[in-house]
Amino acid sequence: MVAPVIQFYCWKGKELKVVSLKCNEEGFRQKAVMKRCLDGAAAAGRPAAEYFSLVVLLCSDTKLTWYSFWLLLKFTFAVQICELRKVILEVRTVLYGDERSEPAEEACVKLTQEFFKEDTCHMLIASLPHLDPGTRQDVTHVIANLQRQRVNGRSLASDYLESNTALLAMLLPGCEDSELAISYGAILRECIRHQVAAKYILESDHIKLFFKYIQDPSFDIASDAASTFTELLTRHKSTVAEFLDKNYDWFFLEYNSLLESSNYITRRNAVRLLRAMLLDRSNTPVMVRYVCSLDNMRIFMNLLRDSNKTIQLEAFHVFKLFPANQRKPQEIVKVLIANRSKLIRFFSDFTFEKADENFESDKAEVVKEIATLELEGQPSLKEISC
Repeated sequence: MVAPVIQFYCWKGKELKVVSLKCNEEGFRQKAVMKRCLDGAAAAGRPAAEYFSLVVLLCSDTKLTWYSFWLLLKFTFAVQICELRKVILEVRTVLYGDERSEPAEEACVKLTQEFFKEDTCHMLIASLPHLDPGTRQDVTHVIANLQRQRVNGRSLASDYLESNTALLAMLLPGCEDSELAISYGAILRECIRHQVAAKYILESDHIKLFFKYIQDPSFDIASDAASTFTELLTRHKSTVAEFLDKNYDWFFLEYNSLLESSNYITRRNAVRLLRAMLLDRSNTPVMVRYVCSLDNMRIFMNLLRDSNKTIQLEAFHVFKLFPANQRKPQEIVKVLIANRSKLIRFFSDFTFEKADENFESDKAEVVKEIATLELEGQPSLKEISC
């Protein structure tokens, strides 16, 4: 009996490439059953289904088991990945040049136009889990470069992301994969450079994932997520200010859990980022709201005594906003007065070798503010432990 021939038509852009293989496995005979097998396999084998549209032409004598089908699928996929590696090296050379030549502007413009005209960006990101580390890094660099390219003064990447927000939803889960977090995170940060992408993430439930990723036991996952979180909350000031104003309650409830984390790296990153956010003029209404909370002040009074000097210094630059607030709630005034002697003694020994030039003057202002506080009326107060 002649072995049946299975022909796979693999789409690559708008061109079809044919792979013909013989199959000797016994199995299902009916075309209808085979079609159902193909559809089911494509749905279950998500990677291949995402990269290529496969069409199988089956003759009436075709006999193919699930196992042989998957062998065919893997073979086709391996061929495509091998080709992808070669193409990526060529594309990287166009964008970055090599030891013999600098990148040509015209070629970069043409490549950028073609890249975002087709769905190549989606295909490359979907291929990352199946690439070796070196090729994965090349893909990351290529996507990063193309994200920054401008054509006639326009960002094609920004237009593309506005119409393909599903790409961002695909990137985010990859940030919790220890092998892929660095690549996915780097690409995501390049996307966040575009306001449309940052706005999409901030306005979706995806933003809540970062509180999970930042506290992941894996250092690579947690540190990369912290970098992306910082980029997301500092780059587009008006967008961030609007987000914080609308989502203040749940956001800072979650954020304060980072400040009280048992992991000192998590605490350090959280304090540093909060300082940057609150001291940004775009976030002044949010800052005023934050420093009117006694619970928030208690957190920073504890962080001032952290065992890590870096955290202490960063915490001071947030704590100083509480006594400096000219509209302090009376409950905050009461706690500061009740702890006045403790705080003044504490700040007298609160020194750093590498503090910024304004530290001493800021500290003196905080001490002065606490020393001159007065209550409305004069109730008797016991010293309160924070």
